[in-house]
Amino acid sequence: MYALLETAGISTAGQRGIHILWRLALDGVICFAVREGRQQTFALLEEWAPKAKTLQHDEALAELARRYFVSHGPATLQDFAWWSGLTAAEARAGLEMTKSQLAREVVDNRTYWHSVLSKARDMSPTACLLPPYDEYTVAYRDRSAILDSAHAIQAGYGGILSPTVVVDGKVVGTWKRTLTRNAVIVTPSYFTKISEAQANAVAVAAERYGRFLDRPAVLA
Repeated sequence: MYALLETAGISTAGQRGIHILWRLALDGVICFAVREGRQQTFALLEEWAPKAKTLQHDEALAELARRYFVSHGPATLQDFAWWSGLTAAEARAGLEMTKSQLAREVVDNRTYWHSVLSKARDMSPTACLLPPYDEYTVAYRDRSAILDSAHAIQAGYGGILSPTVVVDGKVVGTWKRTLTRNAVIVTPSYFTKISEAQANAVAVAAERYGRFLDRPAVLA
């Protein structure tokens, strides 16, 4: 693809090539496809998703709002606008058209919207090892509910730039991995001391990550 652009007189030097491809993906010409090793590949959108439904403007706003709050809630209108890039007026219009399908909660004078579906869960600690730029930290304008502001810099610009350790919904530290021939070494760095139960939950998350990589996980 770079060679074709260069032949057409369009420079791909530096980061320009990948940004051109990203722009084509945002414009709906191509889309991100599977990776080949470390290399990102692309596909024509019309071939990758040939039966995609076309929505009118208001339908699209309502559907985008519904999907955001169902998958990311509890979240605020400001969070939705931040995540979507919509104007405040467009975000509000999308929420208005879909709020009858959502549950509403007011906490500290802030209105949160979320899915009406809920289920009971085991009350023992649960942990996740999240990558940088994960939706859990990127998708909210205000991250104070999941991350103490005192640790925002340690967490890599509010949990965006660094892999994070999340226990029971709270960012409690960062982590890094080291791949060896036969294992993956997971090294967490906690902001404060965690309990034994929380540490056990992190160990379970590390083991799950090891299974994903098809190699044993060692928690350093």
